[in-house]
Amino acid sequence: MRGRTLRSAARVLVLAAALGLPVAGCGITGAGSDLAPSGGAETSTPAQLSPVQKLADAAAKTNEGIITVVMRAPGITTDTRVDPAGKKATMNIVVGDGEDDSFRAELIQLDTDLYVRMPDLPGPSKKWMRGDVADLPAGSPLHLLRGGDHTGAADLANCVVSAERKGGHDYVGMLDLTRSRIVSRSVLAELGQRAGAVPFSARTSRGGDLFEIAIDVQSVLPTSGEIKYSYSRSDGVDAERPAPSEVTELPKSLVDRFEV
Repeated sequence: MRGRTLRSAARVLVLAAALGLPVAGCGITGAGSDLAPSGGAETSTPAQLSPVQKLADAAAKTNEGIITVVMRAPGITTDTRVDPAGKKATMNIVVGDGEDDSFRAELIQLDTDLYVRMPDLPGPSKKWMRGDVADLPAGSPLHLLRGGDHTGAADLANCVVSAERKGGHDYVGMLDLTRSRIVSRSVLAELGQRAGAVPFSARTSRGGDLFEIAIDVQSVLPTSGEIKYSYSRSDGVDAERPAPSEVTELPKSLVDRFEV
């Protein structure tokens, strides 16, 4: 049972990572207090912008400052915290139910230094494995500080081909994932023509930030599940360089495993 659960969750992990958003159960928490209630008044985004333009504006604002991104999907939860100005970021991944039938992965990026640890697996992965982000494949989800779009929200907003406002700060529409520069080619191949029309829903905050988005992958690819992301502001990122005695080299085989 454990093997089947982890294999199923790994499919979700690969897909979520492939979407390029910080990976990387259902339902979103964490940013709920910042979300505008359904039907609330628009406060900051110019009223003349179309729904597509409003989402692009919100995505750009999401990338400003220190931010936490939580992703939840069946069998996987990720928590990513990014401080672009401080050049540091962390990611915690839980695959499984978070209890006995699960495994964890932890990532730290300090400038160009990357540290990865998988404490639930035997062998050297229990130590922090160090690599250089310059050696990562293009678009690798292991790269936590990706230029001006460290949340991946702007790339995703660029995929919006249609959107309508459902009242207040709620939107629904379609994504064309073939527009993305960070979506896995293998995932696009699996989706085929369906990649051009993947439903989504989103909700912005009162301040116009993109704080919640749900990608309904399951509606076009039944073997996958819905992926939900929440975005919230943070005061800082707690990331420290591991002690040298706790560090080993990051093997290329592991890097390739995360390549999507």
